[in-house]
Formats: sequence, structure tokens, C-alpha cells
Amino acid sequence: MGILGTGIFSDDLAADIRGDFRDLIGDGRTPAEATTILCTEYKESISDHDEGTVFWLALAATQWKLGRLEESVRTEALSIIDGGKDLHRWRDEPKLLRKREAVLEELRQQLLSRPPPPKKIPKVIKNANEWDAGEIVSYTLLSGRKVCFRVVGHHTDKGGRFAVCEILDWIGETIPAVPQLSEIPVRMSLKRPSLSQFMLSNPHATHKQAKRFCRTGIRIAPAKRPGGYTVFPWQYLDKMLKGHFDLD
Repeated sequence: MGILGTGIFSDDLAADIRGDFRDLIGDGRTPAEATTILCTEYKESISDHDEGTVFWLALAATQWKLGRLEESVRTEALSIIDGGKDLHRWRDEPKLLRKREAVLEELRQQLLSRPPPPKKIPKVIKNANEWDAGEIVSYTLLSGRKVCFRVVGHHTDKGGRFAVCEILDWIGETIPAVPQLSEIPVRMSLKRPSLSQFMLSNPHATHKQAKRFCRTGIRIAPAKRPGGYTVFPWQYLDKMLKGHFDLD
């Protein structure tokens, strides 16, 4: 758990809980359902002496702000504040301890007051890459020439499913036949000689860049399994292909 300050959301765990609760509400879950899901997902954190207080305080603060405060969550948070259970981490630093006490008192007053009306939370559209492992996907560069990505596998997290690709050491106008493609080695990064893989999300279908991707229907076993890859945001794909692989 990375702590950046004395604020309620000044550590990684609290920020994750806030984001996860918002996402669940955006997906159509009720506050009670979202709370149950988070209690299951963060079971180990809740049982931890330090992280348990962070969980309940962050969840209570988030729910209050969004107008969806569960009574059970409010009770847990107030018990932590009134019992001083969260303050032991700052006992050796009096200045920070006083700041944390002020933060908790502010939260206490907030939780005892009427929450604002429920705020509308938009649904988070997660990435859902559908390319298959081994699939060859062509990409048209700004020059009009094409390159070939080969899907190595996928990376999945709370943001969705992303393709992990390697790029074949070829550039041209017409995609080679399968026998020739099978013999083409993988192109390595010029900036990082050991780098050959990158994680890529799908461009939005409405964006003009999406038209430059083409699923060829060809499948060739990847050179390696996913590992040691970097991230290529599709918005900067042209720039990164130029910088890493000298392709334009």
C-alpha cells in the first residue's frame, strides 16, 4: 500500500476502492451489490490491520460523495474514526498525526450529515480486443505502406482485454503469402534491443485510425509467449512505431 499523504485517498488502496466502486455503479450495480463485491475482492485487505481501516474509510467517503452511502459502511467508518484505529500509522510523526486527525474529523462530520443526491455515474467502456493468438493484423502506416502485427496473446485487467503483439520484420504494399510470412523474423526495438512485444488496445471504431487496421484471416504461431512487453497507446502508435522500429 503506497501512502502519499494524510488524505483519505492519499494511498493506492483507497484510490483503487474509489475507482472500483464507481465502475460497479456505472455497470448498473446497486450500492449494496457493489459493497458486497468489494468486500469479497478486498477480503485480505479488510483483514489486514492497516489496510482494513483504509478500505472502510475510502468506501464510506466515496459512497457519501456519490449519494449512495450504505448504513453498514457508515457504521464501520465511524467506529474506526471514534476508536482511533487508523491513527497508529502516524504516531511517530506528530505533525502528520494532527493532519490525519483533522482529515478524519472532517470525514466524521460528513458521514453524520445528509449525503448529496445520487450522482449519475457513466458506464466505463472497457477494451475488448477480439484478435486471436497467432492472428496476423496488418496496419497501414502514414506513408501508405503496410506492416504486420502478430498477436502473441492477451493482457487482461480491470480495463478489459488487450492484444499483446509482435511485429514482423517486413514493410510493403501487399501482404506476403503465408509461406513467406512464416519465414519472416520478428522485428526488434531500436531503443531497447531486447524488446519485441507491445500491448495494444483497439482504437475506437469511430476514429479514422481504426480503418488502418485489417484482420487478414491469417494465423501463424507466434515466436514467443507474452512477456516483457511495453504499452503502445493506439493514439500514439505511429510515433512509437517510428521511434522503436523505424517504421513510417
